[in-house]
Amino acid sequence: MADSRASAGASAPGDHAAAATSELVARANLGDKAAWDQLVDRYGGIVWAVARAQGLRPDDAAEVSHVTWLLLTQHLGSLAQPERLGVWLLRTATREAYRVRRLRGYEVPIVGEHDLEGSSTLHMLRAFA
Repeated sequence: MADSRASAGASAPGDHAAAATSELVARANLGDKAAWDQLVDRYGGIVWAVARAQGLRPDDAAEVSHVTWLLLTQHLGSLAQPERLGVWLLRTATREAYRVRRLRGYEVPIVGEHDLEGSSTLHMLRAFA
């Protein structure tokens, strides 16, 4: 049975972007460097912003970013919902930031949503929720 949106010829907001992300994930999984570079260009900023929002120094944020992308290379072919790559990266970067915080003994409080109100980081985080 066809989706009512498809039969009406309309698409939900974000359908095109989700399809493009799914396609990029599939191509990157096949070794397409250009697709991988597009994913990094598209989502690199959010990965970095998550790490910095947790109060990490730039060198530690860079580690979180590198590990997050490395983990993606290991899971690229097994993502259950490749169109939700942004959410996967957000969660993975957040877990990695917490790991680095514990490992390095950071005492900076974890940034909550209330601390980010009005910030561009909060806007980016909500875009992937």
